[in-house]
Amino acid sequence: MIFGLLLPIVLRDFNITNQPPYLITALFFVILAVVGVYIGYQLSKIKQFFFQLAKFGATGAANFALDIGVLSVLIFIFFPQENATIPTLFYASFKATSFIVANINSYLWNKFWSFQDNDKKNTLKEFGKFILVSSIGLVINASVATLTNSLQGTVGIDPKTWAAISAIVASVVGMGWNFLGYKFLVFKK
Repeated sequence: MIFGLLLPIVLRDFNITNQPPYLITALFFVILAVVGVYIGYQLSKIKQFFFQLAKFGATGAANFALDIGVLSVLIFIFFPQENATIPTLFYASFKATSFIVANINSYLWNKFWSFQDNDKKNTLKEFGKFILVSSIGLVINASVATLTNSLQGTVGIDPKTWAAISAIVASVVGMGWNFLGYKFLVFKK
């Protein structure tokens, strides 16, 4: 649902406005997530890790949609004109904000679904670890996104499209760190 709501703004930033229709694209990604979780479930019969990884991936996809969607909304609000160049300080602030929003969503979904940690005794300590891992993830994510976005003048791509591409690169890099940190530091059993 998050993905579907934010998809029109994200696709606009990628200069994809009519093809394929938003609803079909959103439905495709929802089906892809369900299939991915199902495959992870089937592989969990071999090793439980696979189902956990699949759920983390589906949660990550929703968080990514939220992250890039909030980033796109902020860019649209503050720089609505076509081909606007987004100053680095603004972009870094927007990216940090979108990452924080997505991370709050991430904590809830990863705690209760991906890692099925229903222990409420150590929630404050656990949340502290989550904030630590996520803060390092924030630095990794925002740094990679900002560094990648700073190359926008060298690639000949529309600045708003390049900003979204930069967010994708940052999300992929940050996702590896987050999974390892959440699995082995925050939600370890």
